[in-house]
Parts: sequence; C-alpha cells; structure tokens
Amino acid sequence: MSPRHIVTAALTIFIFISAYGYSATEQHDGNRQPQSIINILNSEKNAAHREKINEIVNRIDNTYGRLHENLQQGKKIVIFIDPAHGKLPNGMWQGGDATRRTSCTGLPEEYYSILLSRKMYELLSKNRHIEVKTTDDYMAVLKGTSDTYNDISFTRTVELAEKAGAFIIISEHLNNISVLYKADGRVNLPGIHITRNGNNWKVLQVVRDTYDGFLTLYNRVDASGFCPNYAQRLKKMHVAKGLKPNSWNFGAVGDTRFSYFIDFPMSVIYESGFISNPDEEKKLRDPEHINRIVENQYNALIEQIKETFSVDITGPTVQKTGETSPERIELLKLARLAIYYIQAVDSGKAIRVIREMEKRYSGTRYADNIAFFSSVKMNLVNSSRYYQLAAKYKRQKKNRLARKYFCMARRYLVRAPFFAKMREHYRTEFDAAKFPSEVKSKPASAIEISPVKNYSFSPYIAKSPLQRSIIFPIENNQSLEKAIELALSPDPETMKKLVKSFRNAHNISRIKTVEHITKNKKKKKVVRWKEIFHNVKFAAGIYVVRLDKNCNVVSAQYVNSVALNPNMYQNQQYLKNSYFANETRERSL
Repeated sequence: MSPRHIVTAALTIFIFISAYGYSATEQHDGNRQPQSIINILNSEKNAAHREKINEIVNRIDNTYGRLHENLQQGKKIVIFIDPAHGKLPNGMWQGGDATRRTSCTGLPEEYYSILLSRKMYELLSKNRHIEVKTTDDYMAVLKGTSDTYNDISFTRTVELAEKAGAFIIISEHLNNISVLYKADGRVNLPGIHITRNGNNWKVLQVVRDTYDGFLTLYNRVDASGFCPNYAQRLKKMHVAKGLKPNSWNFGAVGDTRFSYFIDFPMSVIYESGFISNPDEEKKLRDPEHINRIVENQYNALIEQIKETFSVDITGPTVQKTGETSPERIELLKLARLAIYYIQAVDSGKAIRVIREMEKRYSGTRYADNIAFFSSVKMNLVNSSRYYQLAAKYKRQKKNRLARKYFCMARRYLVRAPFFAKMREHYRTEFDAAKFPSEVKSKPASAIEISPVKNYSFSPYIAKSPLQRSIIFPIENNQSLEKAIELALSPDPETMKKLVKSFRNAHNISRIKTVEHITKNKKKKKVVRWKEIFHNVKFAAGIYVVRLDKNCNVVSAQYVNSVALNPNMYQNQQYLKNSYFANETRERSL
C-alpha cells in the first residue's frame, strides 16, 4: 500500500471514530459522564440520537447537577407555573362548562386555581433565588392585573418550560368527581341524584360516596426521587395542618397519564380539594385556608430542594449543606434516555438503558427509584417479542398471523403517553399487513362519513301505559307512601291500593328440580320447575317496578342506576309521565 493510501485510510478511520465513538474519558461540557452514560453513547451509532442524548444529558447537568454553582454565580431556580386549563377559543372556560367540571355553585375550576396560583406566585417571588416563568397572559393573572387567560396544551407547557430552563413545572388544580357520578354534573353528595353516563344520557344514580381531600400527582418517571419525595413531604405537612388526604394512594400519586409528566424531568400537579364537594368549596372561599395550602406547597418545595440537592435557599445567601448525590443525577439521566428511546420507537435500546439502571442500582438504597422502570422493561420485552414474530410473518406474506402478533405486541404497551408513538407504529404495521380480500378495497382518497348518532330522548312526553316499568326511588328515612306519591302522583283512592300492593310486593324465581320416581320397578327421572316467592322490602335505593292490570306488583328489581328515558319508564317526579297522574301536567324546569 502506498503512503498516500495509508494516510487516506488513517484519516478515514479517524473521522469514523470521531463521528461514532466515545471513549471512557470523554468530557461533556467539562464534566466526565458516568460509565453508564458513556456505554450508551459508545453503543449509539445514529448521529441524530447521539446529538439528542448529549442535549438531554447536558441539560440535566446544567439544571440539576450544577445547581449550587449556578446559584453562586447569581443564576436563579426557575419555577414554571403551568396555566391550569383556561379559556377556549369559543370563550368558555375549559375547566368549567366546556367539560362540565363546575363547582357546586357553578364556578369553573379556574376560579379557585387562580386564587391558589396567585398566592404561590407571591411566595415564590419573595425568594431572591427563585424566578417564576409562565405564559404572558397567565403572568398578568398571577400579578392580579387580569382575570382571564387562554388554555394551552401540556406539550406547549413543556416547550416553554424547556426554553426558560425551568427546574420544575407546577400546576394548581382542583379536583372534581367523574361526570358519571355527579349530581346533575355538579354536586358530590351521597343520595339519589340525576347524573349523566358516557353517552350523555340523563341517569338516575345512587351516589354512595363523598369525595374529598387533597391529592398531589407527581412525575412517576422522575428516577431521582425528587418528585415522589416532594409529594410525600407535602402530604405530611398538609396532614399536620389538619387537611385530609384523598383516598387515592392517601394523597400522593405517581402518575403517567399527563404528557408533561413524561416529557419534563420534574413536575407536579396539586389537586387541593374537590370543588364538587360543598364543604370543600366553602373552605376554598376562605383566604386562610388558601394560605395554609400554598404555604405548605412552598415550604415543602424549598425543603425538598435542600434535601435532594444540598442547597439552602431560605436566606439572603445560598448555603451549601452537602454534596449533590451523583447517583441521583445519573438516575435522572438514565430515566430520560429510556423515555427518549421509547418515544423514538426503539424497544431494544430502551431495554438496554433500563438494564443499565438495574445493573447499577438494584439492591441499593435507590432500588425504589427504578422499580417503575423495571415494570416498563417487562412490557417492552414482551411487546418486542411479539413484534418480532409479527415482522417475521409479514416478511413471509402470512398477514393473518402478522396482524395477530402486531395486535398482541400493542396490547402489552400500557396506555401511558410515553408508549403512544410505539402503539401508533404498531398500529401502522398492523394496517399494512392486509388480508388478500382487503387489498382491492376503496382508494385511500375515499372518505367515509358516518352520521353522528343522536342518543338524546324525545322531548315529547305522553302519558305512559299502565304496564310500562316504573322508576321507583326511595330516599333514606323516606316512607313508602311518600315515595309512591312522588314517583306516581296517584289520587287518594289509588294511593291506598298502591301502598298495599307495594307492601305485599314479591318477586318470583323458578328453579329446576330433579326427582327420581320408581314405577314398575323402573327408575325414572322427572324434571319439574318450582316457583319461589321472595318478599321485597323497599329500602333506600332505586327500583324498577312492574305492575299488572290490577295494580299488583309483579316484579321489583333493585338497580344502581337507570336511564331517564320516558319511552321506557314512567315516573312523575323526574319524567312527568306517570299513568296515575292527573292529565294536567306541571311545567318541568
């Protein structure tokens, strides 16, 4: 080989190593990375992925790893306050009538969120080591110069927080029970109430539980432990001040449903009570109650920063109280890289990153920090196995089997946002594996338009026939006579007859009995049906009752809920269509 060829070959090798290789001594922004990160960088041959990994790693080093040095240089800890819901383009509050999450008194969630957020802004702004960032319109709200702001997506919140170099995202929310269990969409009280189901039908529902208490949703993929420890610390402070935790994980819940819980290293959502609970809404109108909540949120945050990152920012100058744990910073980096590869639809690399976490920290005091990622790894391993089988069958043109295994691969990906792109990719692969009969289907440009089904009931109310089933609710401590009066509104003579019938009500069930009869020295099996009568005692609840032509109760079934459909049921209190009521109808509100 000529000298010229030797030089060319050496130069080529040098360029290749420079582009694709990282040695154990490589420095990133002046800081040597832990071996686990170096291993990941050394194994990554994709330039775009390497660039993104460096960006993630350096951001964590700059924001969390060098927190004390930054504060010493006069920089501040940036807290990004997420605007909780807000006004939609149509002018409605997103946390109000737009989603039927109004309070008992008809106020949107944003009304109370603003009260909490303004107090939090006041406390954070008094700390010279903290800077608050948010959208321009929400900043005006926090400063008290405006009472309205626009709703933004969680994705937009993350973009703005990253641009601001934020340490954590916080968001002040209020809880509200599900639409399925609200009394007329608002009140959270036990008893029999009008609610709505998933099809937006009005339903009469037995509401048994009262929902109350605070809740902190923390970033479950924060492997440093800062967010879960913060939520637990806040819970203890709240309880010490007499506040009640919600029954869901006793007020501190690791959650992966919200996109910014996975797309930003640290974030929390405060749910500081149920505005659907009249007692809690009343408390939220008390400034002292608001102060108590937010002071705990602020103090717990400052104390958690001190514990996790060894910096005390309570005084005029920053005090270093120890050394920041390099293990926590490494775990935070590994967690973010695992999420990055999952969102890049690369199961193999995500699994390798999580195995690095397990290799380094299983059996250590950080074992709890990686427990969630170990479960994610199992989902990925199982999903990847079926995906590979599906891909093999697809290559072999065995599309029926390919579709089966693509579907199974997708099933192992739990419904968390960080699996969304992977599920979408599997779905695309599933759709591409067409059955032979599907190949000659409609062109891609063809669009099918299906009419929207209207499930609302007819507003026309006619008097019901006698045999139409009766919705018969009976409240706590309510007499049978009063319940019949409200449900059917009969005349006095018929009332006596109905009360007697309801008191003698029974249900009939039939059971099959088998008897063996000996006849002419031969055993014969005889099957008979036996009727059993069950007396009905009308306790508090909802019943569907049927009468015969003589007004006798022929069946009475207890139900937890029933659709308020005047074409299926009769009831004077809720439907104004009782067979027994006078022809002159009351005007229903």
